[in-house]
Amino acid sequence: MKGVGPKIVDKIITTYGSYDKFLNKIQNYEIDELMNIAGLSQKKALDIIHYIHGTSNDYIKTPQAEDIYLDIIDRINEFSTTEYAKNRIKLLRPTNNYDEIQQMNNLIEDTLDEIKDLDLDYIHDLYKMIKPLSDEITPRFDDSFAIVCEEYDDYLNMLHKNYNKYTNIFPIEDQPNLDGYDYILYVYNEYNIEPPESPNIISIKNTADEYEILPDIILQYYTKNRKTLENVYKLRTYLNKKSNIKDVLEVLDIIDSFTQKDVPIEQIVDEVKQRADDKINEQIQQIALKGDEILQLLGSSDELPPKIVEIYNTILNDAQVELSEKTGILFDPFIIQYPIKIDEEEIERVKQNTIANKQIRQYEEKIRACQQLQQYKQVIQQETQEIIHYNFNFALACFFLYYNLTIPTIADEYILDDALHIRLQQELNDGSIMQKVTYNLSNDENIILLTGANSGGKTTLLEMIAQINIMTHMGIGVCAKNAVIPKTDEIYYFTKQQSLNAGAFETFLRSFIPAAVGDKKKLVLIDELESITELEAAIKIIIGFIELIQNKNNYAIIVTHMAPEILKQTQNINIRVDGIEAQGLDENYNLIVDRNPKINYLAKSTPELILKRIYQKSDEPEKSIYKEILDKF
Repeated sequence: MKGVGPKIVDKIITTYGSYDKFLNKIQNYEIDELMNIAGLSQKKALDIIHYIHGTSNDYIKTPQAEDIYLDIIDRINEFSTTEYAKNRIKLLRPTNNYDEIQQMNNLIEDTLDEIKDLDLDYIHDLYKMIKPLSDEITPRFDDSFAIVCEEYDDYLNMLHKNYNKYTNIFPIEDQPNLDGYDYILYVYNEYNIEPPESPNIISIKNTADEYEILPDIILQYYTKNRKTLENVYKLRTYLNKKSNIKDVLEVLDIIDSFTQKDVPIEQIVDEVKQRADDKINEQIQQIALKGDEILQLLGSSDELPPKIVEIYNTILNDAQVELSEKTGILFDPFIIQYPIKIDEEEIERVKQNTIANKQIRQYEEKIRACQQLQQYKQVIQQETQEIIHYNFNFALACFFLYYNLTIPTIADEYILDDALHIRLQQELNDGSIMQKVTYNLSNDENIILLTGANSGGKTTLLEMIAQINIMTHMGIGVCAKNAVIPKTDEIYYFTKQQSLNAGAFETFLRSFIPAAVGDKKKLVLIDELESITELEAAIKIIIGFIELIQNKNNYAIIVTHMAPEILKQTQNINIRVDGIEAQGLDENYNLIVDRNPKINYLAKSTPELILKRIYQKSDEPEKSIYKEILDKF
């Protein structure tokens, strides 16, 4: 592509890995990486994307028209959330491919139908919490377990795979000290060397899948992306789209249930012991011992009287049941004494076994989770990508609704019914009072000289027509109650500016003259050419321009205060003079203007109204000077 040097090409290939991968992603509008390549401007990146998609940037022909287009893009992007949508919106361009325009019309209408009864703010809030799924996993080191390898080659292979960033790894031949680990994963080949005897050892073949050795490598992908998945699931459900993400979240919930706090065994044993002591004390005080039973207690015999033994047995049996219910473990830590004595060795044994069993169950559950999650990874990636891409549709629909747009009809003339500049529509939304405009142009009257009051809205009308034309050819709707817009190949917009020097005037002519030549259908908007050069030259340029385009399928609107002079020097029957008329000043000395142009009407610029407004708002001595000038009108 022209303008893309070898260094940028190398950066692109390095970023994407290969040209084919780059091409595939750009064709699918996955353009984030390209937009963020250092040294590649956003404009050049967009040019590359347009080039690959075969779309043209030739519709807009002047910087002023480009400014209007960019303002439209910025306004649409206020409704986007994802980077994909923001970049995709930047790719929207006006086109003369009317099949593409119709496709965009259909996309917006379909989206409007999908969201018509939904809470748009809720959808927007969900989108704020959705981002592309991340494959960048930072290993979390877990020193609660260790991997021991029977074969030294397996040990080296695990180091090569950076498994040591996740946990401790040892070769068995180093005779590592394995005390203190909740469980040990013994990776064997032929089982020629047996690991130490221990209830917390899990043996696994060295040919097992990666997730069977370190399931966290897979699980961390899901846990890191969980918040996004939860919100994607909520949004898909709200949009009535099918989703498999619920199954993934349920699997993750099971894993989470195994990571809850450990059962406080010692605390529970102490609480149960205290209650048992109280019961023993209470019941023993209520029994009456016979003489031989008292002698038995006073004697050297280790046996207790049967009545006391029965009390202990009943109370301790109940205590064991309570322990089992509260800990989920069957064990007996009580020694018959008063107060009851705790078997500390039994408590320690139970604690160690509990930790080992829990870790082993958790490990086994992680393996099952990985087996289940593997089948969903591609599906949830597609579901997430689909929702991220849908943000483009959603943003366009929200833009359409906010600015009260309609889909125009494409025919052979301009008919605007209750049209409004989108900036003024925004002000209308905020509570301001705005007059909408009804206006038309036809093939028989395709050249308009627009006259009228200073500050009366002529420039705003030109900008509105430029907006409507550009937005029509982008396929995104227009700000009007109804609109008919002709097919156009190019748009030229020339705004008024300060007088130019000779060099700048030459630059203007070079951009202006192409608007009058060629066979392409054009819309040309000119705002007070007389402000660019002297009056006589401006008249000659406008007349020459009109003579060149009058018999073609072009439209031109020329804002000018020189309509009478232009009409005197041309007999062109296609010229129509329209006027925006100022009718006076209101109580606040603001112009009262009918924003709807009067057809075939030469309106005066009424500078005396502007002078009168300044006069009324001025103080002496300037006020007297303004009065003297006003008296001359």
